[in-house]
Amino acid sequence: MKMVFAVVATCFFGMAAFAQSQQAIDAELKKGNAVFLIVADNGKDLSATKEIAAKAKAQYARSAVVTVDRTDKANAAAIKKYGLTSMKEPMILVIASNGVATNGFTKKEATPQLLVEEIPTPRQSDALLAFDQKKAAIVVMYRKGMTDKAAAVEASKKACADMKGGAVTVEVDLDDRAEQPFIKLLKPSKTAKGTQVHVFNKTGDIIETYTAPFSAAKIAASARQAEAPCCPGGNSKDCKK
Repeated sequence: MKMVFAVVATCFFGMAAFAQSQQAIDAELKKGNAVFLIVADNGKDLSATKEIAAKAKAQYARSAVVTVDRTDKANAAAIKKYGLTSMKEPMILVIASNGVATNGFTKKEATPQLLVEEIPTPRQSDALLAFDQKKAAIVVMYRKGMTDKAAAVEASKKACADMKGGAVTVEVDLDDRAEQPFIKLLKPSKTAKGTQVHVFNKTGDIIETYTAPFSAAKIAASARQAEAPCCPGGNSKDCKK
């Protein structure tokens, strides 16, 4: 499993000039808002695209809509940052509140519900930002009262220290309602009675899942692995060729 979104590429309607788009994006991110970024050339034929984004915003309160003109040289930094140089038609890029882009859709592809579904949970955003920064993510999944959580976090943080900033630890409470979409994506064991540590490499591939006892050295070794094993758990003996 790979925990990344396809990044294919952030105005207020009638209020912000195209040249101010990056400032508008940054302002919304500082407020903790996700951004639906409408990307177009010269602002042409945007009414239908704006309507889709506006409906998505209505469904997700902590969000904003920003429009960027790809042909305006003042927006060159934003265009480069989000990989928007090769787009051929208006699109909507979804940006999490921590600034990481998750996915982009053309007018034909986008629906309000689809845009909202692409907004990651807070802890998922942390992991995606790590991948965006070419870092591994060590996801500690636990429930309150699990006595091995402290050991799992300690081992994970030690692994991050051993990697000299090349990995981050992300703690996820399995009973946190806000994190359920992320938890569903990771599919942790429903029968496990202890903390689980899911290790992703810097490209978003899940490499290994650990339970107690936890080894910082093993966690770090998995996080450094360039490619995911062909079978879950890292055992490739019985993989089909």
